[in-house]
Amino acid sequence: MPSATKYSEYLPERPLVGYGMDQPDPHWPGGAKIAVSFVINWEEGGERNILEGDSGSETFIIEHLTRPSRIGGRDDMTESEFEYGGRAGLPRLMRLFKKYNFKSTIYTVAAALERAPYLGPMLVAQGHEIASHGDRWINSMAMSPEEEEEHMHQAIDRLQKYTGDPNVPRGWMIGRRSNASPRLYCRAAKERGLEFLYSSDSYGDDLPYWLESPLASEGEPDEGMLVIPYSLDCNDFRFVVPGSGWSSGEDFYNHLVDTFDVLYEEGLEGRAKMMSVGLHNRCVGRPGRLAAVEKFMQYISTKEGVWVARRDEIARHWREKFPYTVERCQGRML
Repeated sequence: MPSATKYSEYLPERPLVGYGMDQPDPHWPGGAKIAVSFVINWEEGGERNILEGDSGSETFIIEHLTRPSRIGGRDDMTESEFEYGGRAGLPRLMRLFKKYNFKSTIYTVAAALERAPYLGPMLVAQGHEIASHGDRWINSMAMSPEEEEEHMHQAIDRLQKYTGDPNVPRGWMIGRRSNASPRLYCRAAKERGLEFLYSSDSYGDDLPYWLESPLASEGEPDEGMLVIPYSLDCNDFRFVVPGSGWSSGEDFYNHLVDTFDVLYEEGLEGRAKMMSVGLHNRCVGRPGRLAAVEKFMQYISTKEGVWVARRDEIARHWREKFPYTVERCQGRML
């Protein structure tokens, strides 16, 4: 295996053209006009904290976003905000998804799952997908490739241990990642014999797309890397972004509906898409915000031809309908 330091030299070419004007019909199951992917980010317990050896407290996706990190000490205000996500937010979201019989993909930080181990088997039994969001919810840009690789293997170990599923994760979304991350999680999955279905470290399209395998430059067979794009606009973290987010649940709901309506219309015209909805336990798990998610669920439940799907289900569909070829890597479907 090449030195892990070489991983930081890998960056794929930017796929700026994509499908262009010839956007494909994805042939969603049952002739669906849109695929809706709900994503729950489970990060609580994996964030920065001096109890974990970090220099200070977390500052990202919190209600008081302008609050500086408390260096060298604990910040009980921030800690308790994250605690809310696990104690109240996630159970509330799970009850809502069960009510509508919708399944989600859960971007799971392994350290968060370890701190609430009873939830892992329950989420799997309820049909949700456990995808990897890293071992801890920290910025991997600050790590060496060797450290990041170790964290990925630790994430796999903990996710498997606390879900009881030896085959997780099948998808990855690191988010706060380094340029080396795609190569490292492809390598980690291959070494562990895992079925690696997709990466979601992209915001670049409304459809899945193929990239060359990050391992191809090492002489490995080019099996491609399927990208299931994520979304930052249909994302509840904007509730806590000063000056550019949602001021109320109604703002969030209206944006979700507008996005859905445009994509649904494109589906009716034969150019079906996927829509990602990003949720955070400590954010939309608050009662006043959860109402917007339920209203959106009610809205799409009235429409015909809506496929609410986990990301691994979308990935399997795409792999079956559009298996990897070099031509598809370049954005062409045929």
